[in-house]
Amino acid sequence: MSQEINPLIERVGLSMWRVQRRIMSQMSLHKELGLTVPQFGLLQMISQEKQARVIQLAEKMEVKSSAVTVMLDRLELLELITRVPDENDRRAVLVTITDKGQDVLEEAQYRSMLLLQEHLSILEPAELENFARYFLILENQER
Repeated sequence: MSQEINPLIERVGLSMWRVQRRIMSQMSLHKELGLTVPQFGLLQMISQEKQARVIQLAEKMEVKSSAVTVMLDRLELLELITRVPDENDRRAVLVTITDKGQDVLEEAQYRSMLLLQEHLSILEPAELENFARYFLILENQER
């Protein structure tokens, strides 16, 4: 027996999905920087971790290590990351972001925030405050 879904919840869900798709498609801004959206996310993870193992990155992205390796190959070709063998485990590789990679990441983050600002500019300040508060509540439910 399925539970009745509030039509408003369905509308919100569909709207969130449509807006997210529109924003993600416009993130092609990163293409000027040589990044795809997944590569941008991976570069963010590497920057946060400082030194990350391929297996850790794959787990966080919920993909196979081979998929991460392909993305890392591209990022390394662009000189945005470096890979070095882990001194403590010869089978493992440590990934770090380069100075160039950090610069590209910061520019991509800035462009992402500009895009988000553009989309959210239709909201009044009080509406934006409520919107931020609602998302914080939803985020904290995940923890």
